[in-house]
Amino acid sequence: MKHLVYFFRSMPAVGLLFALLVLSTSCEQENYEPIYNTASGGGTLTTYKAYTLASTDGKNIYGRVVFYKYNTSVTLVEVGLYNTATGTSYSSSIFQGKLSTASTTSLKTLDTINGATGIFSSNKYFTINEAGFYDKLSTYDANVKIMQGTTLVASGNIGVNAMPVAQS
Repeated sequence: MKHLVYFFRSMPAVGLLFALLVLSTSCEQENYEPIYNTASGGGTLTTYKAYTLASTDGKNIYGRVVFYKYNTSVTLVEVGLYNTATGTSYSSSIFQGKLSTASTTSLKTLDTINGATGIFSSNKYFTINEAGFYDKLSTYDANVKIMQGTTLVASGNIGVNAMPVAQS
């Protein structure tokens, strides 16, 4: 009899446990497949001009600078370098005129390049927020210089001073 009284007293606890078990198993979430496509035109930069960055010292650091047309007022810049040194950072800028004029007038300071990766340190692209920059790039009298401290390690003419090595 004692066991029977104990059974009926514990019945609400058993009932609550049973209800929680039923609720937790009957509310399964639906497993959705991931969507891998993007909106029309999303994630694709198709208009670009690429220029060569040649080594200027014995370290054989070279690569490319690519200008992408994002829209009419935004141009994205990407730099990719080879043979950079881990633990070293490189400054990058667009300078006025041809390389042969040795101009020290910086038109646009770009991002720092990470020596471990050979690309910009903080973002894949540096953003130039200037209306029409990309559209005027072919007439731009400029060059790009990559510096390690005060030493020029790679450079290349852009705009009117060089033909793009690739473009679309």
